[in-house]
Amino acid sequence: MIFFKKYNLFFATLFLFKSFFAVDAYYKLASFYVPNQGPFIETYLTIGGKSAELLPVKGGYQSSVNVQLLISDINNKIVVANKYNLKSPVYSDTNNISSFIDNQRYPLKNGTYTVEISVSDNYLINTKTSKIIQVIKISYANFPIQASSIQILESFKKSETTSAITKSGYDLVPYTVDYFPDSQNKLAFYFESYNTDTVLGKNKAFIYKYYIESNDNYKPIEDFSSFKKVTTAKVNPLLAQFDITKLKSGNYNLVIEIRDEKNIIQLQEKYFFQRQTKTVSSYDVSNKPINDLEKFFYNVNSVDTLKIYIECLWPISDMLERDRQINQTVKKDTSLMRKYLVSYWTNRAADSANPMSLWLDYLKSVNETAALFKCGKQKGYYTDRGRVYLQYGKPNQRTVQVAEANTFPYEIWQYYRLYDKVNGQFFSNRKFVFVNKNIADDCYMLEHSDMRGEVNNERWRFEVMKRNSDGIQNIDNNNPGGSSNNQFNDLYNSPR
Repeated sequence: MIFFKKYNLFFATLFLFKSFFAVDAYYKLASFYVPNQGPFIETYLTIGGKSAELLPVKGGYQSSVNVQLLISDINNKIVVANKYNLKSPVYSDTNNISSFIDNQRYPLKNGTYTVEISVSDNYLINTKTSKIIQVIKISYANFPIQASSIQILESFKKSETTSAITKSGYDLVPYTVDYFPDSQNKLAFYFESYNTDTVLGKNKAFIYKYYIESNDNYKPIEDFSSFKKVTTAKVNPLLAQFDITKLKSGNYNLVIEIRDEKNIIQLQEKYFFQRQTKTVSSYDVSNKPINDLEKFFYNVNSVDTLKIYIECLWPISDMLERDRQINQTVKKDTSLMRKYLVSYWTNRAADSANPMSLWLDYLKSVNETAALFKCGKQKGYYTDRGRVYLQYGKPNQRTVQVAEANTFPYEIWQYYRLYDKVNGQFFSNRKFVFVNKNIADDCYMLEHSDMRGEVNNERWRFEVMKRNSDGIQNIDNNNPGGSSNNQFNDLYNSPR
């Protein structure tokens, strides 16, 4: 289903300068579940109105884009294929062009899928195609409490008729970026939980607590917290919003919790977003920002923050780029650092993606590494696990063993389909083994991977074993003696 919204504040700025090479497309995925029917995913696609070619039609001007969607399973078998055209509204005034949004639903069984969406301009045949690829895992069960994705909304209203954007009696218009400029004063969201009646008991009371926390220290932000009393059911929807007018610039998480009658947290889900409320800096009039990416970086005045933004690019950069990054962080020239960051993401996006969207997605992953992969004072993106997470993405399977007999704590990651952000290549079925030999500092080292260019050690099992080197003298032996009761071979061959 296609619907329209006049983004007079945000998207009018975001798409102010038309791309002559590809359509500006912002894309989100979300999964939900319908009891007795099964799960489904929704795709949300926003097209920058001024990035598409306009042709004269009756009553004004109109653009048209072609969308091709492919969903493939873990065996690369295509399970959904869809191709359709989206037309913008008819504009009578070409100085007031809105973005237009498309919402589609696809039923899918539990599993891991690769979703690929390609967008091209129907009126500019020779332009390049915008392509977006994302892996999503669907895993809904009857126990324990399950949760949908957190769907961020541009707006919502009570439904008059049921449509593709209707849930729980409301029409929900999606918001497809993780960035909230000062023109966006509302953070609205929709969420569903499942099986609360099974887990907590029928007709039992529980509380939805939702709040905004800092992504830097995970502390709740004062005045941005609320709750809703709910009665258990097969499906419990939550539709709410915060007024974020007074929320300062920074990195945040929207947190949703389910708390039972004893105030015990039964489920917690988070959504990362970026808030920017500062005006454009006038530090360099000759280089006044002309797009949203420049505005973002030019509003950063802290040398330390700019240094972090450059340093965190290390995992996805080649050797030449790393040399340039070292040079930038050593000089600490804020003007040059800002220009480098704008240039880096503009070049990485080339003419087939939106640089601001790429940067915000990557920044979200960087913040995730800070929370997940601590190693003393070492930043998450410098750790082995953090670097792999950023370079290849979130693993499809992550097995964590911290208390297995006679072993150091270790993790085994598996990627069904992997995208190397350094060289832009795809690979299938790759594994990584991390071991923590210094338990006190929680620092895991990469000991083995079958990924090209990574450390490859067929004798990694000896690295996992603690105080057991039985058989290590035989260079052809890859399994320590006395490890038959350990699980690492089974977990490596069948990660879970």
